[in-house]
Amino acid sequence: LFQGSRPGVLLGTSIDQLNILLGDKLKGAVVLTHDESARHCRRLLNDYKLVYGVREAKGLEFKTVIILDFFREIPSSLQKPWRELVLGRATQDFEHIYPLVATFMKLLYTGVTRCIEKLFFVETKSSTAGDASMRWLTKQVSGRASYATRNSINDVEAMSMTSDEFISEGINNAELAQAAMDLDQSQMMLERSIWCFEQTDIIELAAKARIHYSSVLFRLEIQVTYDEKNSNDVAVIEMRAAQLMESLTKEGLFFEVLNIFSSVTAFLSEYAKEELEKRFIRKIQLAGREE
Repeated sequence: LFQGSRPGVLLGTSIDQLNILLGDKLKGAVVLTHDESARHCRRLLNDYKLVYGVREAKGLEFKTVIILDFFREIPSSLQKPWRELVLGRATQDFEHIYPLVATFMKLLYTGVTRCIEKLFFVETKSSTAGDASMRWLTKQVSGRASYATRNSINDVEAMSMTSDEFISEGINNAELAQAAMDLDQSQMMLERSIWCFEQTDIIELAAKARIHYSSVLFRLEIQVTYDEKNSNDVAVIEMRAAQLMESLTKEGLFFEVLNIFSSVTAFLSEYAKEELEKRFIRKIQLAGREE
């Protein structure tokens, strides 16, 4: 499924130990977990930016992947059925009785196939499904090596991404942020993008992503904070919108200039609207036609 050595299995690894790995030997590795747990997992890992839900990561590929607590977080009602399936003890009517097991199998397949080179299964605590899966993965059968190797923390060699790989991952997340329909999703993608760029010496890319990030935060803010009938709020919005649109234009982030303008139009006076259209929107539209 991927190039490189067999997957590594880390059992009983604490979150603190994983945090150390992600700050050193596994810096730049992507952590995949159940989508419902991704936000909580990100907080536990000191706001590590490269945490994805498995479904969220579908269609993406990463050099090094850690699948975190996948088996432990399988619902309790499926823990024993999963064990029976993994250990080859499932009955003929298994799929009919436990149809959800197939759903989690497909989810696991999606997670595993996000990896290009190095894959780790990390289970922080023992579980029925986890123990059986780890035993199956690391079991040697006559004439065949095990599917995975059991490792300790000290066995893990440095797997940090190169500068070029951090740049590539940063650009990838910035593009995903641009395409996202949900602003909260854009915010999260840009946080990842900024973090990746900060791991390199290309400060221009980090600066560009920060400006985009500031614009998304502003658009989120005006959804809940400002009143279009309050003159003080209107004045603040006009000023901040003009500043952001100028910064975005300098960085060539024309799509976000249009997003800002669309978001603040309801707050603008006719004069401010006309000035912003003249200074930014018409120039962008003209440049688009010339291309």
